[in-house]
Amino acid sequence: MSSEPASGFELKPEYFERDDDSPDANFYTQPRFVNHIDDAAIAALREFYRQALPAGGDLLDLMSSWVSHLPTDQEYRSVTGLGMNEEELATNPRLTSHVVHDLNRDPVLPFEDDAFDAAFVNVSIKYLTRPVE
Repeated sequence: MSSEPASGFELKPEYFERDDDSPDANFYTQPRFVNHIDDAAIAALREFYRQALPAGGDLLDLMSSWVSHLPTDQEYRSVTGLGMNEEELATNPRLTSHVVHDLNRDPVLPFEDDAFDAAFVNVSIKYLTRPVE
């Protein structure tokens, strides 16, 4: 996969450097049951998901937490959450299964190819240090 989008903008490694290089697992030891976006953003995200994600499909919620922001009136065959905190993932009512996995430590997804109809990630994408891998 190229690190240079069609627009010519290069995703340089230094764009993903952090001030604190301690392991992410340290931060995610304690569950954080907070919404990271406001109600209007949640409503807009739910509407986007309603249009973009296949109803009745198998979904992968990347960097998941205690809430997935999926439309409450939309059904899916399965929603698998991949996140960093077991307690948060276990609390998420939309997940049918979940996996604790640190994408910064190991960017390879622990699933078979073509296991999902769609994958999505929202507010936590900003924490990825190796998103191109």
